[in-house]
Amino acid sequence: MPEIVLTDEQAKVLAGAGAAVVVRGPDGAAVGVLDPRDARALARARQRAANPSPYYYTSASVTAMLDALQAERDRIGPFDVAYMHEFVRKLEESDPEKYGPRKRE
Repeated sequence: MPEIVLTDEQAKVLAGAGAAVVVRGPDGAAVGVLDPRDARALARARQRAANPSPYYYTSASVTAMLDALQAERDRIGPFDVAYMHEFVRKLEESDPEKYGPRKRE
């Protein structure tokens, strides 16, 4: 696969970007988009795959959790991340079999 090596300055711009970066050729025309968040997400996924957690969630528990979150949003309107974390914690405590993680055997 062909590759392009960034200059130090270009690499710093990309690494410091919090959003997608448009890449332009010498004529100023856009030739592509690089998103540093994709690289960070891939790195995290590779790390998790190499070091799996002893716990996992079933698709049924994820679906139930998402349904409960949507119902709560419909009930009270948009909420912040802190509220969501507390809501999820309470759901997992209230019915661990339905919402909680499973231990790998």
